[in-house]
Amino acid sequence: MPSLIRWPPERTGMGKQATIAAVKPQRQRRNSTRTWPDTGISILNGMVGDYLDRRGNGLAIAMSLQHGGRPLPPEARALTAAHPQATRRICVYVHGYCCNESVWSFPASGAAEVVDADSYGTRLWRDGGFTPFFVRYNTGLPIAENGAHLAALLGELAAAYPQPIDEIVLVGHSMGGLVLRSACNPAHPAAQAWIGLVRHVIYIGTPHDGADLARFAHLTTRTLHAIPNRVTQLIGDILNLRSRGVKDLMHGNAAAESEAPPWLPSARHHVLMGTLTRDPAHPIGRIFGDALVRLPPTHNASIDGSASPEVTVFPRVHHLALAHDASVYRHIKHICASRPQGERAWKKQRCASFAA
Repeated sequence: MPSLIRWPPERTGMGKQATIAAVKPQRQRRNSTRTWPDTGISILNGMVGDYLDRRGNGLAIAMSLQHGGRPLPPEARALTAAHPQATRRICVYVHGYCCNESVWSFPASGAAEVVDADSYGTRLWRDGGFTPFFVRYNTGLPIAENGAHLAALLGELAAAYPQPIDEIVLVGHSMGGLVLRSACNPAHPAAQAWIGLVRHVIYIGTPHDGADLARFAHLTTRTLHAIPNRVTQLIGDILNLRSRGVKDLMHGNAAAESEAPPWLPSARHHVLMGTLTRDPAHPIGRIFGDALVRLPPTHNASIDGSASPEVTVFPRVHHLALAHDASVYRHIKHICASRPQGERAWKKQRCASFAA
């Protein structure tokens, strides 16, 4: 897990090396309109998607790009039709467990058909010239398997894209951040076509150290199995039917093996977290985090010897709201506007993108 959390010393008494950029959110009420069939299928896939996939069930979601609520084939003609003013910079958005691309919609839009109308993707396209691509996938599959699928899909996108790509930004919410981390593994042959173009990877509410709710489900299952009673053991068997995807969340481990995949050393990594409390240092905020994912510890070593990413905390923004909050978007915009020194490619791509 990334190490350096910047936390206000005056609020925590933890000293200079721990400061958090606490950003005051704009609290908004989410629109309740949804395409319920798509939402229901996404939830079903999160719960038993690995089973659906093994059985060849038509309800199993195949990973795809989405545009306007419809699949977008990674083919030149389809990409040009969807994005006639495509730039040389793209941003890929990967949703979390039991969700789909509609989670990125701001409250004013709500429905999946108009997810492209007002979301992080369309705002970053308007404000920064990043062509948006939304991914939909089966969140019940193992995270490593989804990572391999995403690596291949991005390879197809890079090959068919109507412009030479200068920069890729990856944004993942919750489980989506773990899928991105897996996809960015240089060991994937398909990743070689695009991995060197990734400049930023943004993890929003991602449980790199594991999700407590998934651990609780695992502990409950083991306890029920340990009780010498057929009824409790049957309940444990039913609970154990949960998908491999949610079981992976217990460890926050995107690899099929026991070791986590490496962090992409050539990219800058950003961790965005929420808390239920106004003060991130409050014990409730530290323990419960955004209600599903706790704040990361402050003492981990740097990732693979590279500079540790900043961990930005958004007080009073819960887990799902992190995917469609105005203050979170402003920070993403700030990240994408930053330019590392000494990289000529940044100057070149900036002129090309905004001249389009």
